[in-house]
This record gives sequence, structure tokens and C-alpha cells, in this order.
Amino acid sequence: MKVTGILNIDKPAGITSYDVVDVIKKVFAGSKVGHTGTLDPVATGVLPILLGDATKLSDELTAENKTYRVKMLLGVETDTYDITGRIVYASVVNKDDIYIRERIKRFIGKQEQIPPIYSAIKVDGKRAYEYARSGKEVELKPRQIEIYDINNIAVDLRRHEVSFDVYCTKGTYVRSLVNDIGKKIGCGATMIELTRLKNGNFAIENSIKLYDFLKLDFEAMKKKVIPIEEYYFDLKKIMLNKEEFTKFQNGVKTEVDDQDKLVRVYCNGKYKGLGQIKDKILKRFIIEE
Repeated sequence: MKVTGILNIDKPAGITSYDVVDVIKKVFAGSKVGHTGTLDPVATGVLPILLGDATKLSDELTAENKTYRVKMLLGVETDTYDITGRIVYASVVNKDDIYIRERIKRFIGKQEQIPPIYSAIKVDGKRAYEYARSGKEVELKPRQIEIYDINNIAVDLRRHEVSFDVYCTKGTYVRSLVNDIGKKIGCGATMIELTRLKNGNFAIENSIKLYDFLKLDFEAMKKKVIPIEEYYFDLKKIMLNKEEFTKFQNGVKTEVDDQDKLVRVYCNGKYKGLGQIKDKILKRFIIEE
């Protein structure tokens, strides 16, 4: 049975984002399945799963800003920048609470960030982690990112642990942020926990844990799928008659007096899918059966 829509899954630690996709594929056999924004195996939290025609929204939703809660361990650096890696540096932690908080806050703003070598970024056709695992050095180019805010900072000097929430643009590697913060503090740091709290409009409080989802019966599972029309409830409506919609459905360009954006398309008052306006031309994007 073909299902279209979006699932707000809370990914558990210990599995990859692709593992979640594989599980959902088995649940909704026959439907296309994808996700937006990879989470590392050690990470938990919001992982929007796209079903059916919603897979076409991958670029749109991956581009959304993200919010994470991260916990880091001071005095240690690893080759993966998280607790799963090999320790490559250790140091005494002799900074106080105020100093640590001040150094962390310095990372708010636009900046260039170098991704971790243990990442899925492709270099000359190969994943960066493949080079790392084979012991080969590879140069990763810095990326332009922006940290909009860092708040809820909690410092536990006895345990050498610091946690905080970070609101950032897509493409931000929190592991790299932690590594850079550790260097700025002067004692090194590695990530020990990571939870994605928000991905665009998807929030963890509205998500369902993967294993709780799998306990549901099939009808209850389907009710957890958010329809595209519902998710984009705040988009402008474009009302078409039957003749106009037929042309739109067949790919005929329709002139509209509006700016570039996504819109909801209706035929005789009934929702039909999404359109995309560019240069005042309305084009089909997603047509739902």
C-alpha cells in the first residue's frame, strides 16, 4: 500500500539513520522512503522520515535550521570528535565555570567549520570516513555555517562535563563545534551525547520513539503519518478550476502574480498537491493521487 506523508521519528542511539529508513520500508512496503538530515549512530532525536511523494521534499526539509542538545567531556579529544573514537589528546581541566561559558558563547555567529574526517562527505568519489579508516590523510574544505544561538549552558566541573543547546544552520557538525570549543577553552573536548530537538518545524515533543512506533498496529502507524497538506498548512493556496488544473498537471506553465515559493494547489476546492512558483511561473512539484 502506497503511503505519502512525513513521520516525525525520535531516533534511538546505536543505529544509523539509514537503519531507520530500512525499518520503515518494511512497515510501508511499496512506498518510497527517505529521511532529512543524517544523525550519527551515537545521536538521538528528531529524524523526519519521508514517505511516497513526500520524498521529493528532501532538499526542502534538509535545508531547514536545526536545534541540538549536546553534552561534551572536557580534557579529552578523539579522532572521531565523539566518545566512540580513539583518544588522541588528554589534558588537565583547570578553567572555571565563567571562563568556559564565555568561550562557548564566542561561537555564536557566522563562521567557517571543517567537517570531521569521520563523516560521510565525499572527496573524489569516496566518503571521508573511508580515507580515515584506511589511515589516509585527506583535506576537507571548510564550510560556511552560522550558529544562531547557544543557551541552557550547564557546567559540571567535578565530572568535567558541559551541556548546552545550539540553534544552527544546516550542514553544521556539532562534533566539530565541540572539538573547536575544546581547543578554544584550551583543554580539548569530545562529544558524549547528542539529541536533535528540532528540524525545521519538527520538534522532539511531537515525535514518536522508533520502538514505540513499531509497537503500534498498522492502522495506528498510518495515523502517525503527517499529510503534506497538513505540514504545509501555512502555505498560500492557489485555486484552479478543472481546465486550469489539467494544464498544471500536464506540466503547462501558469503565470501568477507572486514571488518564488512553494504553494498548495487546489482544484474545485479539493487539495491536489504542491506547486512551485519561480519567476512568476507556477510549475507542478508534487501531485498527490
